[in-house]
Amino acid sequence: MKNNYVTVPLSAEFDFSKVPSWYVLCTNSQCPQRDGCLRYLAGTNAPEQLETGLCVMPKMLKDDGQCRWFDRRRVQVYASGFSRLYDRVLKADYTRMRKHITAYLHGAKTYYQYMRGERLLTPEQQQYISNYVKSCGYEWDVCFDRYEEGYAYHHPDDADGGQHAE
Repeated sequence: MKNNYVTVPLSAEFDFSKVPSWYVLCTNSQCPQRDGCLRYLAGTNAPEQLETGLCVMPKMLKDDGQCRWFDRRRVQVYASGFSRLYDRVLKADYTRMRKHITAYLHGAKTYYQYMRGERLLTPEQQQYISNYVKSCGYEWDVCFDRYEEGYAYHHPDDADGGQHAE
């Protein structure tokens, strides 16, 4: 899927601006899992001007050192933009494919944000788009405009709570 594109590595300095607004933070310095927890990393790197936010309560840490909110730090490769996706698509297929991908990406506004690289595509979204293009009869690899490493933020509703093995 990536071909010969260069992946921008994850910066050594944590970028809080990339933390989703729905992401639950943690600042419990007593937690034995803090060094491997993305919630703790995000919570302790929140900007000084941030006055309120979603946060795990310290009492969630159990006596055995376990916390159901633990979110293991994982880095994944995101794609940014797909301005050349339709370059080799037949005119007869273009509208159908664009409408399908637009629906998958939750509407026209977000579709164009993803297309322009204003939103990052997860590996799952990249794979879905690639599989869809192949299901339309195109055998070439989908190439996105840019790739970059970033943390994988897990929503609290994820079934595994971010604790599954890699």
